Formats: sequence, structure tokens, C-alpha cells
Amino acid sequence: DWAHLKHSGVYVGPDGYKHWISQLLAWMAILTFTKIIMYIFMWVFSNGLAIMGQILFEPIQGNIRFELLFVMILFPGLMNIVYFWIADSYLKADGEHAGAHEIPLEDLTPDTKKDSLLGENQIV
Repeated sequence: DWAHLKHSGVYVGPDGYKHWISQLLAWMAILTFTKIIMYIFMWVFSNGLAIMGQILFEPIQGNIRFELLFVMILFPGLMNIVYFWIADSYLKADGEHAGAHEIPLEDLTPDTKKDSLLGENQIV
């Protein structure tokens, strides 16, 4: 049943863990497939990428510290921001499921509030 893959970000109910596991496995498969494609792309175009990298990094090659800062911190940080932004926009719950994890105010009593904060198996 692939229907639960369409409603990512909603893990309530008795099948919540099944939805989470199947979405995690789908994400891992997509990520693995993406890494394989990137490996093949970099292998096939390695000569062109090396020339392009030489041209792009030529202005900063005189300052090894700035080059290391750019290559090891700035560029990967920027790529992580873009990656997490895209992943979050895909994984978060849609508008129709936005309140799936919320307890309606009319159902909120002191006991349910305590249970929701402490969990059902907590000893008070």
C-alpha cells in the first residue's frame, strides 16, 4: 500500500510507526539512487569538472586558508541549507494534516494535558 507515502509528516494512529518506517525506507532508497547517479556523473565528467574547478578556484588559490574555508565550511554549509530546505518542504505535513499531532482544545482536560506532556508510562 503506497498511499501512506503521499501523506508524509503524519505519524498518528496505530499504523504511525509503519508509515514512518516505510517513508524512511523510501527516502533511503531515493538517497542511495541519487548518490549512485552523482557518482556516475562525476566519473563520466571528471575531466571537465577538473578544468571547471581549476578555473573557478584560480582567484583564491593564492590564499590557502580562504580556499580551505570556502571548500570545507562555506560551500558545504550552503549546500546543507539548500538540502534541508528542500527535504523539509517535502517531508512536512500538508495543510490538510497540519493539526494531526494536536489535541483539540475541547478535548483537553488536566489529565490529558499531563499525559500528553509526560507520556502515559511516566510515574509522577
